This record gives sequence, structure tokens and C-alpha cells, in this order.
Amino acid sequence: MTSYNFGQFPKLSSVYFCIALMGCSGPKLVEHDVSLLVPLNQAASFLPASGEMGDGKPLVPRALFDAIHALTVVDEPDALYGALSTVSVRIDRCFIEGRGMPACRPQIRLVLQPVFDAPDGVTTRDAAIHVFFTETDEDVTKLVHQLSLLRTKLNISTPDVLAGAHPGFANKAWVDAALALFKPLLRNDRIVRLTSMNVHASNEAWVFGEVAVSGDIVPPPFSEEGHVTSTGAKDSIAISVDPAPGIEPALTTALQADARLQATPDALSAAALAVGRIENPAEHNPGTLECTTCHVAATAKWFLTNTMPVVAVDSPVAAPAVYADSRNLRAFGYFFKEPAISPRVQRETSAVRSDFAQHLEQ
Repeated sequence: MTSYNFGQFPKLSSVYFCIALMGCSGPKLVEHDVSLLVPLNQAASFLPASGEMGDGKPLVPRALFDAIHALTVVDEPDALYGALSTVSVRIDRCFIEGRGMPACRPQIRLVLQPVFDAPDGVTTRDAAIHVFFTETDEDVTKLVHQLSLLRTKLNISTPDVLAGAHPGFANKAWVDAALALFKPLLRNDRIVRLTSMNVHASNEAWVFGEVAVSGDIVPPPFSEEGHVTSTGAKDSIAISVDPAPGIEPALTTALQADARLQATPDALSAAALAVGRIENPAEHNPGTLECTTCHVAATAKWFLTNTMPVVAVDSPVAAPAVYADSRNLRAFGYFFKEPAISPRVQRETSAVRSDFAQHLEQ
């Protein structure tokens, strides 16, 4: 099989670099080409927050990390920053935020969690940051095409659905090549936003917030978006959201066991419809939903569909069993040691893969 030097096509148009790489009708794109879950035991070495990128700067500037509230109250800031590691990557050619936006934006989004050694391996704190890198259409299209070529060249087989870590991480050649593809694009001057999910000591309360980043990486004041508490656990749900979901208020029926059991059939149906809309990228995007609403939807879905047999959510994707613990607010990362991939992430991934595939065939 022909070997490609991925660095030899700078600033080529999408059409030209596809032709240069034997045409875009080559490898069929798969879900793992656009959404990558990193194995937890490799997260610290793949794209750590303090790791040097193509611009010679750390992936997440320390000043930006210090601008957000402490991710936990049990770890020192230096330890948290040193442990902060990329657990998942999302690549999007057309990131839409809000309704009636003039254009979509090509983007790479990283999810980072603090990863620490544990007696039986590694684990995470139940906190995270999302870092948003703005890119060009050309860059992200080329990146996805190169990842698909790399996967094919190294004979890496992936499942049809996004259900776990990318199998390529078992192959050092794939890891080294993937890092070489990502690092030049993850520059500090391309960071446009950082969102965070901070956990309290009880592991039952979280704060969601956001920092909009300017080109000089001097963040404006941190703005809190919402609070979530969950005093439920396995097979029990007791979630409260503050402020209450304003866009999909019917969701609240699904967040409390007592409210759900006392709800009328119409109220349960409305809650199920709300969950279906929240996880559907054709209905909602990050500009039309509160962060808190999006992050509680998977757990709400699991409890609706598994404890209320008469309730059905209109969705092609079931909530994985990890969401049977109602303290799990993870969308694409790790709930301590368990992979957590929400139905919304699975549906977004499918839509993004389809968009890239159509774009590459043009």
C-alpha cells in the first residue's frame, strides 16, 4: 500500500488534496474518524493539558486554567493541572450554535479530565473542561480524511458504532501518527472557548461555567451557567437543576423519582419527547440548550426507559448502563473508570460523519 507524507499538502483546497490522496472515494469514514475516546490508561500521555503543541506552547495555557473555578476542592491546583488529560476528541466541519446563525464553524473540541493513579490502575475525578479550537474547513476535512487513511493503512478495525475507545490506541504507529496530525492544529491562538464542570467534595454537586477566549489568551471574567445536584445513585434518581430547564421544562418530570411516579401519562409523554429532542442534533445544539440540561438528559433517559416500561423515547440510541448511576453527568469521557458516551454524542457523531462523507465526495 502506498505510504503518504501527511505534511506535504499544506494549504491545499479540499478538492485538490482529495485528488492528491487518490481521491476522496477511498476509505469509508467511520464514527471513530470524527469522535475519538482515549483509553483511560493512555490519556496522560496522549494530549495532556501541559503538553507542548505545534506552536511550542502547552495545549491549555496555565493562565486559562487558572481563570476557571477549581475543578475539585480536594486537589491542589498544580496537581490538577498536571493531571488534566484529553479523554476524548470531537472533530466537526459544521459546528452550529443557536438558531438562524449565518454560518457554521469548523472546530476541534477536546474533553479533558484530571487523571490520577489509583491502587488498581488509573481513575478520573468527576470534573472536566472542554476546549474549543476554531479551525478552517480545509484543515478539519483534511484531518478526518488523513485519519481514515491512517486507520486503513494500519488495518485497524473499528466497530460500526461509537461504543468505546478508538482501537487505534492499541497500535503505537497509529498513536504517533495521530499526534502528528493533531498537534499543529491545536494552537493557543485557535482557542475560542473553554467550558468547565467543577465537582464538589461530595461527588453530588457540580457547577457548569464558561470562559470566552480572545486571541491573546487573556480571558474575561468567568461566568457561571448552572448548578446540578444529584443525591440519587444506582437505580435511583434525584437530580435538581438550577436554574430549572427553561428551554425544555418538561424534562424536570424525569429528574425526580417521586415526580415521575406521580406524573400523569401526558406528563411522562412530554418528558420523553423532551429527552428525544435534547439528544437530537437536528432539534438542539449548544446554542439552544443549557449545559446542565444537555448533561442530565442521558441519565433521565435511562431512568425513564428502564424504570417506567410504558414510556418510550423516540430515539435510535439507547442510554448505556453506565447512566444507571444518576450521578453520572458525563457526555463523552469517563465516569471515574467507566467509559460514558451519551446518546446525544452518538447521534451527533453519526451526523458529523455523514456530513464529512458527503463533503469529501464532492
